[in-house]
Amino acid sequence: MATFIPFFIALLVTSILYKTVGWWGFLVIFPWIGASISLGRHLQGKLPKGQKDMGRRISILLISPVFLLFLPIFNKENLQLEGIVFLLLVGYFSKGVIHYAIAKVFGPLIWGRGFCGWACWTAAVLDWLPVKKEGRIPDSIKNFRIVPLVISIMLPLMLVFVFSYDVRRDYLYKQEMLWMIAGNAVYYVLGIPLAFWLKDRRAFCKVACPVSLIMKIPASVSLARVKPTKNKCVQCGQCNKNCPMDVDVMGYISQGEKVRDTECILCLECSRVCPVKAI
Repeated sequence: MATFIPFFIALLVTSILYKTVGWWGFLVIFPWIGASISLGRHLQGKLPKGQKDMGRRISILLISPVFLLFLPIFNKENLQLEGIVFLLLVGYFSKGVIHYAIAKVFGPLIWGRGFCGWACWTAAVLDWLPVKKEGRIPDSIKNFRIVPLVISIMLPLMLVFVFSYDVRRDYLYKQEMLWMIAGNAVYYVLGIPLAFWLKDRRAFCKVACPVSLIMKIPASVSLARVKPTKNKCVQCGQCNKNCPMDVDVMGYISQGEKVRDTECILCLECSRVCPVKAI
């Protein structure tokens, strides 16, 4: 039954949004996302030991067309951060704002950075790159993420307040798709080379993703966390070695604590590689 929990949650969210907003697309989006995550969790339980993460990667790949194709094509929505700033500036609370509220702001209060691990359309591509992780990315480099965050927020602000860009006349349902395509192109153009350069598929998430910084705030108090079992940690270091986000899992588990690092994306790789099932 635990495998189907994401699907049940998705049905609940679907019911609430469809009744309050009335858009038919919610009947497609959230059941598809919930079913994809449940399928991924099911595959994690069935695949051989060395291939279990394939379940999550299949799940995230299945979900990506919802954000890359379905929403942009059927509703001409730009789900990138720049687009959300444009919408908020004119008080237009569309499906894009709803997406951001659920996935990036309020959702992380419950599932932390789970979106990054299971539903991010950028990571859906990066997670399949033929790159073998080598070591950890220094924390000092990770602070660079504040630069793209500032750019993503300041660019629409400058266009509106300095260059008198008319969001309602020129952006809504007219240039949104162009912004969506351009924004995603920038993410992939940066993310793919970074993965090969830093020998880390998730290098973009740690070094250049502006959204990760926004999600880290609610994720700091999230309910769903990786936690220790009753089995004693033997401090073998396998969890840290295999964590795609460089989280010091062993530091928490060996002390009998839940993992509170906001870089955790709930991929559960640490649990799968633990030789004594302490996670």
